[in-house]
Amino acid sequence: MKMLPKDYAKAVGTPFRVEKYKEAKLEMYYLDDRSDYGKFAQRGRFSVWTSDGVDYRLFVDKGYYNAVPDLYKNEVNDIWLDFTNSIYAAQQKMSRSYMFISLIVLGVVLAASFLVQTFWEEQANNVFLISMVILFVGLFYSSSRQQKALRALVSEENQKATALIKETLGAAKFQAILDAQEAYYQEYFKTESTDETEDNVEETSEDVEQLESKEEESQENKDDSKE
Repeated sequence: MKMLPKDYAKAVGTPFRVEKYKEAKLEMYYLDDRSDYGKFAQRGRFSVWTSDGVDYRLFVDKGYYNAVPDLYKNEVNDIWLDFTNSIYAAQQKMSRSYMFISLIVLGVVLAASFLVQTFWEEQANNVFLISMVILFVGLFYSSSRQQKALRALVSEENQKATALIKETLGAAKFQAILDAQEAYYQEYFKTESTDETEDNVEETSEDVEQLESKEEESQENKDDSKE
């Protein structure tokens, strides 16, 4: 399944590490070597998973990779790629359903407009305008439901993946990754960021790796239950 194929094609030089994911090849490149590295750095995004539909490439910030090497062990990569593939598959399925519904609704509206124009020509314009309003409202509602369902699925699957990573690595190593992530964030944005990127740290931390926020939510729930 293709994932950000345009980014997949932006690999520079040779990969610093090559592994296997199931029957596919997984190549790792430093994100720093790309000419568009700045746009990821400004957003606080340190890793990007991509695929051409056959093989996979991970672009990762060199400093971040060195700070959390356990996050890129083969068994962890397998979990993240399983998670990513499942989300992309669900998104494609939802998109196809949305397009199918859109075409049906559009067909009904056009057919209704044609019939009205044929038998009640004086009302054709009014009916057409009303039909267009109904069409756009219906499509907006359908799109909103789709996005809501996708966000819920991403959240659910991410929590499962995070729990599986924690189980695979063990609680101590998992916590060490969280601590190393936080230390890297603090050091990176203290030395490299502008005011704009500092404002976006909280917003984009889950975009980097979604471990930290989910672990904090879990810890808060534990604290609440103790109270």
